[in-house]
Amino acid sequence: MAISPETIEEVRRTANVYDVISEYITLEKAGSNYKALCPFHAEKTPSFIVSPQKNIFKCFGCGKSGTAVSFVMDYEGISFSEAVIKIAQKYNIPVKYTKSEENFEHLKSLFRVTDKIALFYKNQLKNFTEPKEYLKKREILYTTADIFDLGYSPENNKGLISFCKKEGISLEELKEIGLITEKEDGYIVDKFRGRLIFPIRDHRGRIVAFGGRSIKEDQQPKYINSPETKIYSKSKVLYGFYEAKDYLREKKWAVIVEGYLDLISLYQVGVRNVVATLGTAFTENHGELLRKFINKAVLMFDNDKAGKKAVIRASKVLLSKNIDVYYTPLEDGKDPDDLAKKGVKAVEETLKGSKYIFDFLLERIVEEKELKKKGEIVDLYLEMVSVIPERTKQGLLVKKLSEEAGLQESYIELKKKNSGGSVESEINITDYLSKAEKLILKTLLLKKDSLLSRFDKFDKIEGSGNFEILLRAILNNEEIEEELLEEILTSEEVADVDAAVYALELKYKAWLKKENELYLSVNKDPDDSFLKKLQEEVKKTFLGGGVKK
Repeated sequence: MAISPETIEEVRRTANVYDVISEYITLEKAGSNYKALCPFHAEKTPSFIVSPQKNIFKCFGCGKSGTAVSFVMDYEGISFSEAVIKIAQKYNIPVKYTKSEENFEHLKSLFRVTDKIALFYKNQLKNFTEPKEYLKKREILYTTADIFDLGYSPENNKGLISFCKKEGISLEELKEIGLITEKEDGYIVDKFRGRLIFPIRDHRGRIVAFGGRSIKEDQQPKYINSPETKIYSKSKVLYGFYEAKDYLREKKWAVIVEGYLDLISLYQVGVRNVVATLGTAFTENHGELLRKFINKAVLMFDNDKAGKKAVIRASKVLLSKNIDVYYTPLEDGKDPDDLAKKGVKAVEETLKGSKYIFDFLLERIVEEKELKKKGEIVDLYLEMVSVIPERTKQGLLVKKLSEEAGLQESYIELKKKNSGGSVESEINITDYLSKAEKLILKTLLLKKDSLLSRFDKFDKIEGSGNFEILLRAILNNEEIEEELLEEILTSEEVADVDAAVYALELKYKAWLKKENELYLSVNKDPDDSFLKKLQEEVKKTFLGGGVKK
């Protein structure tokens, strides 16, 4: 369901870049602008500039720039639509949609239900001795349990049914969030009865599902999770991500574990930049979620066969997102929860001992004597190298393999990169693209190589939010929904490389104008090197030299 173009335009027109950004970071007055330490990279001297007059921000350290909407997208790690909604709420702008709002309102009602159910479970934990004793046995403090809103589902359903009647929650809504089953005789069964409850939040902090852990030895299975629902897709949610988001942004690296208690125990001893996969395979969506916040990940999975497979899968996804991967093998039969119980020093030492995944594999290759197994590890090494987007890094890693494993580079072939990821479109966003934007996208789809050989400044153009979403998807070879693809390809615009290059040049000129105006507003006396660079850039751009011939 698309946000109406009228709402998007009103948000862009109303949102003040200073008002929005100052809610996230401290800004200091600097002439007519404001400055701060950049929230997107580590620095000691402020190079992050906010210009209320131009209504844009720019970091002269890392180069990141944009509007209030793009700042919220990058800082929160959310989509364009989510950022628009968040800012609209700040300014009390009614969010209108291009299709019926019934489905949207229904989803909102389900989130209200999960919030109420989570509160019910949390209160029950206070009333029952058995789950409190279990937490004590697992050495989970009350304050930690409170941070993660842990709860308890009583064996008897009467309390839950009574609570739902009082709160106006229907049985149908409980079924929709995957909480209950109804037997043939009409008897209602809470799927999580008798279990410790872990509310599962999405990246925006909304409770989308629940996990349950048995507290009795004979209760099987040990863990159960909510099924997939209208508001929960396990491939898109990382447990603990919402709680860890600020720490991930600050540290730029994450510890990735598999289970609830693994995460909670590490969090309790001070490792706050930790997320968990909840036993599901690490997906492209998980990688994309983390990519916006980190450049390094430490995998701390169980050391059994399943754990090692999970490490391989997660490594490939993370490496494809240009995230460096480190591996921390644990003792056989032990997990991160056991490690955390040894104290913060033991955890810190283990993390310091984590190895770059390629160094870890190289050690296995050198140590392995059996030729077949050695070959399998070499193949795995090359598979992982092949998903890295940077060619230079690929070359260096292949060279390292050749030197340390005694293999000739001419015998080493990278396997073809299998692009993962997808862009799903719930919305008909092509209706809100300009003719020039449709022309660019259509040409990029049909004559990509020719266009890329003529223009390479796609990160430095001004365009609508919808255009930027689709442009990024096409450039990254992400899968686009067939219906949306067809709309672009059947548009009346003709795919023409020359026309597309001309349209892109205009968008680049608009971007360059903003950049230079902001720089000059910050630096009243620019140095000669900048003026020379500016002169060359303007000359190249306006005389047609800014694109490849």
